[in-house]
Amino acid sequence: MSPPSPLKVGVLLCSATQLMDVAPLDMLGMLDKHWVQTAQLPEHLASKALDIEYCFINETGESPHPMTGGFKLAVTHSIETCPPLDILLTGGPAPSYRPSEPIQRFIQEQYEHLRALLTVCTGYIPALYSGTLDGKTATAPRGLLPMLKEEKPDVKWVEKRWVRDGKVWSSGAVANGMELMAGFMWEEFEEQRGLTEVMMGMADFAKRGQAY
Repeated sequence: MSPPSPLKVGVLLCSATQLMDVAPLDMLGMLDKHWVQTAQLPEHLASKALDIEYCFINETGESPHPMTGGFKLAVTHSIETCPPLDILLTGGPAPSYRPSEPIQRFIQEQYEHLRALLTVCTGYIPALYSGTLDGKTATAPRGLLPMLKEEKPDVKWVEKRWVRDGKVWSSGAVANGMELMAGFMWEEFEEQRGLTEVMMGMADFAKRGQAY
C-alpha cells in the first residue's frame, strides 16, 4: 500500500517524556523529501522520498513540552486540535505515569484510522490503558515484563527488542526504539526500500534483529 501524501505523523507527549524515545522519528525523517534533497541522491532514489507532516501533541497544547535531559520540545497540537493521523508514536513517560481519560480517548479515536501505532519503551503505558493493546502481542522494557505478564494478562507480552502485531508496533527499552523504527520503515514502505537501505547505510545503522 502506497503511503498517503502528506503522511501525517504524530508524537504523543505524556508527562516528562524521554527524549531518546521520540528520537526514532528522526530516523523516519531520513525518508522525508526535504531531508532527501540535501543528500543529493540519484533520481531513482530521491523520487521515492515521502512528504511528511509532523504533529507534536500533548493534552493541553501548552508549549514547550518538558523532556528529559533538560530539553524542551515545541508542541503543535493539543489532543483536541490534532488532525487524523496516519502514524502515532508514543514515547516513554515515567513508569508511574497513568494517562488521563482524555488521553485514552484520543488514542482510541486515532487508532480507528491509524496506519500504525508505535510505542517506545514506557510509551506502552498510554496505549495499554487506552485498551489498544488488548489481545495483541507486545513488548516493553525487559525488567517490567514479569509484572506486566501478571497484572495485564490481556496482552501477550514477549521478550523481544521489538514486535509487530497488525498495526501495533512496540519496542523494549529506549535504545530499541531505533530498531523498531528501522523494522517499521523496511516493512511498511516497500516502495522506499532502496532509499531506506541507502539512508541506513549513511547513518551507519546496524541491524541486530528482534531477539535479544
